[in-house]
Amino acid sequence: MRMIIGVLLLALLFTSGLSAQISSDKNLTELSVSAPREYEIGGIIVTGSRNLDSQVITLISGLQVGDKITMPGETVTKAIKNLWRQKLFDDIGIYITEVKGNVVFLEIRLKELPKLSKYGIKGLPKSKQNDLREELDLNSGAIVTENLIIQTKNNARQFFVDKGYLNAKVDVVSRPDTSRSNSVIMVITVDRGEKVKIQDIRFHGNVVRDVKRKGLFNFKRVDDGLSDAELRRAMKDTKRKSLGTIFKSSKFIAADFKEDKKAIIAKYNSLGYRDARILADSIRHVSDERVEIDIYLEEGQKYYFRNITWLGSTKYSSEKLSDILGIRKGDVYDASYLQERLFADPNGADISSLYLDNGYLFFDLNPVEVLVENDSIDLEMRIREGREATIRNVTVVGNDRTNDHVVMRELRTRPGDLFRRSDIQRSIRELQQLGFFEPSELNVNPMPNAETGTVDIEYTVVERSTSQLELQGGWGAGSIVGTLGLNFNNFSARNIFKEGAWTPLPSGDGQTINLRAQSNGRQYQSFSASFTEPWLGGKKPTSLTVSLYHNIQNSYAARYDPNYFSLKTTGVTVGLGKRLKWPDDYFTLYQAIDFQRYKLYNYTFSGNQIRFPDDKIYNIAYKITLGRNSTDYPIYPRKGNLFSISLELTPPYSYLRGERDYDALPAYQRYEFLEYYKWKVNTSWFTEIFDKTVIKTAAEFGFLGAYNSGLGIPPFERFYMGGAGLQNFVLDGREVVALRGYPENSVSPENSIAGLPGSIYNKFTLELRYLITENPSAQIFTLGFVEAGNTYANMDNYQPFNLKRSAGFGVRIFMPMFGLLGVDFGYGFDPITGYRQPSGWNTHFIIGQQF
Repeated sequence: MRMIIGVLLLALLFTSGLSAQISSDKNLTELSVSAPREYEIGGIIVTGSRNLDSQVITLISGLQVGDKITMPGETVTKAIKNLWRQKLFDDIGIYITEVKGNVVFLEIRLKELPKLSKYGIKGLPKSKQNDLREELDLNSGAIVTENLIIQTKNNARQFFVDKGYLNAKVDVVSRPDTSRSNSVIMVITVDRGEKVKIQDIRFHGNVVRDVKRKGLFNFKRVDDGLSDAELRRAMKDTKRKSLGTIFKSSKFIAADFKEDKKAIIAKYNSLGYRDARILADSIRHVSDERVEIDIYLEEGQKYYFRNITWLGSTKYSSEKLSDILGIRKGDVYDASYLQERLFADPNGADISSLYLDNGYLFFDLNPVEVLVENDSIDLEMRIREGREATIRNVTVVGNDRTNDHVVMRELRTRPGDLFRRSDIQRSIRELQQLGFFEPSELNVNPMPNAETGTVDIEYTVVERSTSQLELQGGWGAGSIVGTLGLNFNNFSARNIFKEGAWTPLPSGDGQTINLRAQSNGRQYQSFSASFTEPWLGGKKPTSLTVSLYHNIQNSYAARYDPNYFSLKTTGVTVGLGKRLKWPDDYFTLYQAIDFQRYKLYNYTFSGNQIRFPDDKIYNIAYKITLGRNSTDYPIYPRKGNLFSISLELTPPYSYLRGERDYDALPAYQRYEFLEYYKWKVNTSWFTEIFDKTVIKTAAEFGFLGAYNSGLGIPPFERFYMGGAGLQNFVLDGREVVALRGYPENSVSPENSIAGLPGSIYNKFTLELRYLITENPSAQIFTLGFVEAGNTYANMDNYQPFNLKRSAGFGVRIFMPMFGLLGVDFGYGFDPITGYRQPSGWNTHFIIGQQF
């Protein structure tokens, strides 16, 4: 208003020829002007602006010293408009301060808009306030305009509308900040109300609304279109209130509704209705907390594939391409399935993969509809094969700690080789299996050169923390058990003495060192160390593993006490692993020699039936394992399988000694050198059924046998079942097999001779897994499981389907610093040996990866 009055007053002074005096400002000179005339601007001053330079303001106004202007006229009005356009001022006026002949001196008088000093949010919990702050993105120092207030109000309300709060109310007010000049505090008050739920979803225009009854129990479809029920099922997240939404929200979310409308059209397209579209939709409030949705459809005609021809293919025949495409004349026209068969089959069995896996990087395929006749469509597949591409350079970026040769030796793409997309996919998989890089950050960038027929391939990796610290305390064997473990998974032995390599450890060569100590004081002590070189000699993927361990088990009694006993185990294992190329290159072969010495004092198995007063037992065994690992990710596999079959055997000492009456020999002579053979088979399959949802099926079998029936199976190397399967101590060579829902080591044979653990076991597992977060710093997934297993004394008692059954649920979290941790809650449906009641609920803590 002040600006308008100033302009009108200025115009009045000139048009009326009156004397002008602006009495509100004593510093202004009393002026007399006559009729409109041309003036020269002799000077311009700017007042009221603290944050903008005066020269900038003058430049924006368009007025310059020395300009010739007519007063009154449009020049001053235009200058004021120029300044208003900046949206920086609350008031603008241009005044005459002095007139000397035909020279006029002007003042641009401004009042700046206030700035935002801070803002607060009312009506929301703190966590929701933070979410809203991220959405609004208001910053201190922002100019507070009416537009900013309105925009803030609308954005805040839309934020909650998008989350289903359709009745959300937002009020925004500003008040002066007395601690700062020309600043205001903004207060945003939010009333979300309740989330609005969907009362009903109605469809209009679909030919089949429902099925038609035929007889008492039979139903017959009227048409091949989609019924209301089928359309509702196609909508993934937008559901009406019904019994089916017990585990699925019926709340209305605008973003979900938008995506579900696309899902409806995709469903129609998959059934041949390629022209289907949504004409309109409406959302009607039936109450403050309920809405009804109406969707108006136009299905269009249903189409079918007819003739498919191939043009431009010289490498493959039309018959072979048609076989791979897998679409026949008369099939329902499905554009998304066509694209999958041409370019995006998840198993790589599409046309594009056929060419790209044989060097045709410059291959191009364009499917063209050449004829649409009635309900039939003819397609012409136009192919430009291009020339075969050869790999020129392969580089890796982002490996700040891991040496180049460690990464390059895992790649299947080599300079000079023919380009194959499958080799790139396999290379990515191998880098993931290393565990040195973030799986979600692995990327590859092929850079083709059509002129030379070559391609450069660049792999991008992001290093992750590979060393792990295990520091824990727990309750076991009636006392507190402490554990300290260190795992260095990307170690570099050759840089141990290199200056500057300890940051904090020498790293980069892919070697592994594991150090672990565990004790509860005097009764249990365990020490182990291992070293693995994955590429012995650096040229072939032959691994060398050396491990040492020493374990002590004592009774709490004093050594001179008759009840005192001890078992000390010392062992060393040397193993060699090799990657195989047959049957395929997912197979590995591992061979090892294991030496163990048991020192036993007053130690018994199964009560006092097998007793070792003060003896030493030796175990020298050869182990060979054939394994296959085709999983895609090491922590949360989505597809692939794990398989291993192993044989562990000792020399047949009894046949070398000749005939003996082993029943008459004391235990220390009978078992001085352990004699046995042991078979084990493990297999696991992973199948992704939905996004992030995986089914795991697994089976295990173990068999411990004896060469000599007179000597029998030793009390060592037996199978213990029950619990989480954590094997912290290598005491008597036992192998602990997990069976959730039952206490640790509680599942034993029902007809065991002398009460010994089992020499045979089998186990079956079914898990449903769901990945909650892929965050590299903490990957989390939940699981539900059913499993069954049992141990058996010998083959005479082996009943593979006489099993201890259980079911339950659990959670896993992987943190690079601590590895995989988890907890399972399992319910055992069957009693353990010696009890009549079911095992019931048991809690199991999981440490480390378990497949």
